[in-house]
Amino acid sequence: MKRIIIISFVLLFTVYMSACSQVSQHSSANRVRPYASSHQQGAWQYSQRRQLPQRPPLGTNNPTRKLMVRIAKSTLGAPYKWGGNNPQQGFDCSGLMTYIHKNALGLHIPRTAAQQRDKSRTISYEQLQPGDMLFFKTSAKSNHVGIYIGERQFIHAPSSGKRVHISSMDSAYWYKRFVKFGTFL
Repeated sequence: MKRIIIISFVLLFTVYMSACSQVSQHSSANRVRPYASSHQQGAWQYSQRRQLPQRPPLGTNNPTRKLMVRIAKSTLGAPYKWGGNNPQQGFDCSGLMTYIHKNALGLHIPRTAAQQRDKSRTISYEQLQPGDMLFFKTSAKSNHVGIYIGERQFIHAPSSGKRVHISSMDSAYWYKRFVKFGTFL
């Protein structure tokens, strides 16, 4: 009986170690987040992103978060305008975030995407709820931000010539440029 227990333990340990070594090979090869801490990098690895649980959005009963998502959805179709921060004139990405936070919470957040990224509280994927923000690094000098609306989707003002619309976190373009999940709530 002792021999069976020892053999079982060795077998389980071997399986566990082989699984851990495979995960670490994938995670180190896919880290492309210059501003993400090591904790954040583990939160949303490419090799794991399609395997993350498709849980229902948290906080859907929170009236503040519902209001933020409703305001974000009301801006869909607004034109992109660099420096814009209202539906009549148009939005850039950070102007859209300031508009949503001001109108839903009465909260004045920093104006640029980089300032919003730096001043927001970092959260993990498991903590992500509608109304939280997703930050991206689109080039050496450009940052981008969108608001999470649930079901792995976010609303943002993408770029000149486009309009405020919904994009997926699963898009290869946005995944490669992802930096952090953040919130001012």
